[in-house]
Amino acid sequence: MNELEFRKRVYENPKELDQAVLDAANANPEYQKTLDEATELEGALASLLNSTELPDDLASKLLAIPTTDELEELENIQADELAASANVSHIKPKGKKQNLFQYYTIAASLILAIGITLSLNLNNGPSSADIAFGNDLLAHLYGEIEEINDIKNGQVYVALNMDDVNDSMANAGTRLLSAKDSQPFDVRSAKPCEIIPAFQSAHLLIEGSQGAVSVIVVNNSPVENEFVIRDDRFNGIVIPMGEGNLILVGEQKEDLNQYKSMFAENIEWLI
Repeated sequence: MNELEFRKRVYENPKELDQAVLDAANANPEYQKTLDEATELEGALASLLNSTELPDDLASKLLAIPTTDELEELENIQADELAASANVSHIKPKGKKQNLFQYYTIAASLILAIGITLSLNLNNGPSSADIAFGNDLLAHLYGEIEEINDIKNGQVYVALNMDDVNDSMANAGTRLLSAKDSQPFDVRSAKPCEIIPAFQSAHLLIEGSQGAVSVIVVNNSPVENEFVIRDDRFNGIVIPMGEGNLILVGEQKEDLNQYKSMFAENIEWLI
C-alpha cells in the first residue's frame, strides 16, 4: 500500500481501520507514526466536542412550547373571560401574534444555539487531514530554517532571475509569471522540495517586512477551504489554487494578505 492510499484511508476514519491498513502501519514506522498522530487528533476532537455542554433543561423547554392550536385555544379562553368581565363581545386578542412570536423565538434561539455550537466544533476550521498537512508544512520549514534565519538576520541572498525560479517551480508543475503589475519582490531562494511523499512541490523565499516569507506550491489535491497554520514562531495560510495548493508562511507579525493575491494571480499550473 503506497503512502497516499494509506493516509487517505487513515484520515477518513481513524477509529475504523481494516486489517490491511493496520498491517501496513506495523510494517512501516512512518506509517505507524501517521496512524498514531491521526488517532491522537481524532481523540482530541472528540474530547472537544464532548466538552460542549447543552442546557440541562433544553429538552423540557422544547417540549413545553405550545402548539399553534394550543395557543389559539388559550387566547380564545382569555378573550372570552375578558369580554365576560367587561360585558363586551367580540374582543380580538391583542397579544396573540406577540405571544406566538415569543414562543417561536425561544425555540429558534435554542435550536440556533445548538446549531452554532455544533457548527463551530464540526464544520468550521480545517479537517484532520488539513491539520496533518499543516503540520507537514511546518516541519518542512524547520528543515529549511538556516536560510530562513539568514534572511531574518539580514544576510543578503542574491535575487534569482525568473528562469532559475521557474526551473525549481517546474518540479511542482507550475511557473511564476512576470509580476509587472504587482508589488515588486525578489526571490532569494528557490528549490524543489518534498512536503508530502508522492506529490511534488517547490519552495521560494522572498523578503518580507519581518523576515523571510515562504511561498510554497504543492500539486496535491486542493484543500476544500482556505485555512490558517501557525505555531509559536510562524503564521501561514493554505490556499486552494488550480491543480494544487499555494502556501504562504512568514513570521508571526508578517502581513501575508499583500502576497496572497500577488502570487495567486501570477502562478500558472502546467499540469
